[in-house]
Amino acid sequence: MSASISHQLDMVAQAQRQRAREYFLKDLEISAEFQDEYGMGITLRSLARLHQASGDADLPAAAAKILGLSPAEVTEMWQPAGDEAEGS
Repeated sequence: MSASISHQLDMVAQAQRQRAREYFLKDLEISAEFQDEYGMGITLRSLARLHQASGDADLPAAAAKILGLSPAEVTEMWQPAGDEAEGS
């Protein structure tokens, strides 16, 4: 029974990550359209956390397409900065 519950919880988590991916990418699209740099920053940080948690290999390319960047540039933007970690 424990394995069944674990599997069900995993399926729920996977569905929530997919839904979060869709919402964050749509938000990034809207923020980019209106040149809202503050909003893009918040959404990019959320996407970076989602990418780290989910391991979604296609997420950098999806964000890059919206921003007109390469996936490598997006991945580089998502790398944690030393000062941010120290400032928390």
